[in-house]
Parts: sequence; structure tokens; C-alpha cells
Amino acid sequence: MNIKKINSNIFKHNFSPFILILSITILIALLNIPIMQTLWSYSFDDGTYSHAYFIPLIVAYLFYVINNNGELKYRETISLPASVLLIISAYILFVTSTAQISLLYWLAILLLLCSSIIFVFNANIKIASAASYFIFLLPVWGILTIPLQDLSVFAANTLLGFTTIPVFVEEQFVHIPSGIFEIAGGCSGLRYLITSLAISTLFSFLYLRTIKNTATFISVAILGALLTNWLRISILIIIGHQTEMTSDLMTDHNMFGWYLYIPFIFLLFKFGGYLADKENNKPITSDSSAKIQLNTPSWPLAIILFTILLFSSTSLHMSTTTTPETKLIDVLNQPIIYNYSTVEVITNNSNKTQLVYNFSEDNLESKPTFFENNFIPKNWLIIGKVINNEEQVIKIKNGKRTAVITLRYEISGLKIGSSSRFKLERLKQAMFGQTKTKLHWQFQLD
Repeated sequence: MNIKKINSNIFKHNFSPFILILSITILIALLNIPIMQTLWSYSFDDGTYSHAYFIPLIVAYLFYVINNNGELKYRETISLPASVLLIISAYILFVTSTAQISLLYWLAILLLLCSSIIFVFNANIKIASAASYFIFLLPVWGILTIPLQDLSVFAANTLLGFTTIPVFVEEQFVHIPSGIFEIAGGCSGLRYLITSLAISTLFSFLYLRTIKNTATFISVAILGALLTNWLRISILIIIGHQTEMTSDLMTDHNMFGWYLYIPFIFLLFKFGGYLADKENNKPITSDSSAKIQLNTPSWPLAIILFTILLFSSTSLHMSTTTTPETKLIDVLNQPIIYNYSTVEVITNNSNKTQLVYNFSEDNLESKPTFFENNFIPKNWLIIGKVINNEEQVIKIKNGKRTAVITLRYEISGLKIGSSSRFKLERLKQAMFGQTKTKLHWQFQLD
């Protein structure tokens, strides 16, 4: 019996670079479980970032393609620029996580991943682009919500100006004779924008070569996402006006926008195909004839990388547990504060309440500026606010009663009134290992 060796392409490829990329990614995740937990809560488990489940698979595929085209090549010696970038990235992650600033440590861990890969492999634009694709998983896009919301209000008002519907716009509210529409944060078009950026970036990576065509394609994708959302808002307002606000779309219109957006995506791919045909290029796919460099990673580089990653690890000095909001017994007026470690009741009577919350430096979510903290007692409304260097004074009312809330953020004995200035101070103090923070909260009836 004659047995012939099967001539399969799989034997022509070296998958060790691809496996090492996956190993580095998993290692960074394991060494930073507290950060991974926040990503799970605010990315994978959040409706705005429901696409997050696909991002790791897409990144893995991109590196698989790069590897199969022979563009993942190990460094043979230590690169000084790559080493400096890795050390800086690790230090930035250490400082930002110690300062407990979510937006910054999410970006820092992405920078650390990119610099770790570049430290081991010869750098090129494709490797950086593939690793940076994780940006679509990070919940950092929320900072665009308010600007996009304002832009949507302006655009909807402009588009409705071409109709005969009387329109009056006040902040994010659009008044028409039939009712009032609120262009809330969910109507900003952020979901369409993220989707367009993710799809156009992936398409450009696989099919386009020139910077001009890539920039054109991504720009069209962004503009289309914005226009789709503006048309969605305007059409909903017109339908509301015509139906006297009785249409089912007035209460459930999430899917309506996708009915407009999906046809645009088909047109976008058509346009992308046109650009790719102009370049006369084939898509980037597995090329069995590509010359693959069959070698192994430098072990000294691997040891240095592991040591630096270990230094910046949050799993070694941060807790993964969170503390739910708890209500103090026998304290009539109190805020809603999450994840504090202890609280001191300084004064507690019907006219005045003074509390001091202490926070742990071992928990990323244990901070006075946690986004779910609510400094206003239940059933009270804000009627004014003044922020100065040392304190924040909030005027509130409940029926005919009025009161004053005084807030002070504290770190290293320094009391601060502004939350943004407090975050900046936390960054400065984190460089010197000063991480103890407090929140001074006082309620005083007028």
C-alpha cells in the first residue's frame, strides 16, 4: 500500500507568531482582571457596545491574515524605541489605574497591548492597525454623545425647516403642535457612528491600499451614519405630527433607524468595491505562496516583556469585588454613594447632616467620582450650583423647603470642589503613590 503525503497549505505556514499574539493578549487580560471586569460591565454588557463580542474575533482574524501573508516577523534584537514605548505604556497604565480614571486606563491597556506586540515583532502599519481595532470594544466613545446630540438637534431643526411643520427647539427638546420630542443621548447616532467606523475600518484593512481611498471611504461611512440618524429623527417627528403622536413608532423606534441604516451599508459596500476595483487589487487573504519567515521568538525579549507586564499588572494590587449602594440607618438626608469602604457620621439632625466617605485604593470603582453616585437626597431638586476651588455648593428644594449641599473631594489632605480638577490631582498624586481619597458631604436646611 502506497501512502502519499498530502500537499496541504497548512504545512507551509508557521502559526507560532499568530499563537504568540493571542498569548500576549490573553496574558495582558489575565494580569489586568479588574480592568477586564469594568470592560465586561460597560462594554460587553451594555447595549451601546453590543458589538463588543465580535471585536476579539475580528482582531484574531486580522492577525491570522497578517501572519499568513508573512508579515508577522520576530525581532532578533531589542529595539530601543520599542522598549521605551513599552516601558512608558506600562507606567501609564500603572498611574492611570492607581488614579482610578476609567477612560485613561482603558486607553492605556490598549496602548500596552500595541506596544507589547511591537516589542516582540517588527513593527508595521498593519500590525498596529489590527491591534488598535480593539478601540471599538472600549467604552470610551460616550464622550461623543453630547456633541453628537447637539449636532442632531441642529440637523433635525434644519431639515424640518424644509417642511410646513411649525417647530420650536429648546435645548434637546423639539416642540411641534402635536407634542414634544426629546432628542436624548440614545438619539445622538453614536451606535451608527461606531458601526460605520468599525465596518469601514475593517473593509479598508482588507481591500484598500491607498491612503486617499481609505480616507474617502471612512469619511463617507461617517457622513452616512450621521445623515441616517438625522433623517431618522426628522421622519419620526413628521410621523408624529401626521398621526397626532398616536403611531407605535413614538414609543418604540429603535429598529426604525436600522431599517434606514442597513440599505446605506449595502450602498457603502458598493462604493467600497468601486474604490477597490479602481486600485485593481485583490483582497488581503491567505497567500500560500508568501515567503514565511520560520523562526522562533527571542526568549530574552519574552522574559523582559513578561517582567514589564507583571510590573503594570492591576490583578496584583487591585480587587475585583464591588460594593453596592447601602443606606445608612437613622440618617434622614443622605446621598447615594457606591463602593465606599467606610463612612463617618459627623453630624446628624433634622437641620444638618455631615458625612465623610472613605474610599479604597484597591478597587477601580471605589472613588468619589463614580458615575452612579448621586449627591442629591431623594425627592429633592437642584435649583442652582456654584463650584469653586475648595468646594461645590448645590442649592436644592423639596416643595417649599430649600437646603444647601456642600461637597468637597479630598486627596492627601487637599480639598477640591471640581471633579475634573480632582481627577487631575489624582493623576499627580498617583505618580507618588498617594491614593487615599475622601468625599465630604454636608446637608444644611436654610
